[in-house]
Amino acid sequence: MTSHDAPAGAAGPGIWGNLGIWIAFGALFGVVVGGFFDNVGLGVALGPSLGVAAWAVFIGPRLKARRDS
Repeated sequence: MTSHDAPAGAAGPGIWGNLGIWIAFGALFGVVVGGFFDNVGLGVALGPSLGVAAWAVFIGPRLKARRDS
């Protein structure tokens, strides 16, 4: 049987597991892209949701698998 438990002292997902970091990066990305298209308000509105979606796709399943093991 395979154990998915991390060894003692092993690094976890670290800062990338924090949803707030993904929201902040999404907001920053939204501001930059919004600046290119002269619509910063739309970028600010959609950026954090992009960060949440990216977290849910890339990090969320890993945290759930780690918790369920």
